Amino acid sequence: MSAVLNAPATIPAPTRATGGRVTWIHVESGFHVASCAGEYVGFAERTPDGHFVGFDARSTPVGRYADLGEAKDAVVSARRHAMTEPESPRVQAALHTAAAATGLVALGTLATAVATLPGF
Repeated sequence: MSAVLNAPATIPAPTRATGGRVTWIHVESGFHVASCAGEYVGFAERTPDGHFVGFDARSTPVGRYADLGEAKDAVVSARRHAMTEPESPRVQAALHTAAAATGLVALGTLATAVATLPGF
């Protein structure tokens, strides 16, 4: 399967860091990928029945559309929504706790691996 790269189309969209533009690249027939300032934004993909499905940066479907333009708009809109929706302090605290616990488990695993090395 060969990739076809067309000239990118740009759609204005704010970003946290730069206030830059979302750039779309036509990777292959029916598959378009969006990025902004080097950051992955999402993609739009044609289905076998000719519709387009938009996916956000986590590859979660954001909708099914009759044409590519609508799917692209939905991907950009999902990005804007994700950027403007702040995480609650409780969610942030839970994520920090989970990250700390994961780090401790990794450190414990490393210590166990080193302690069980032959000749140590």
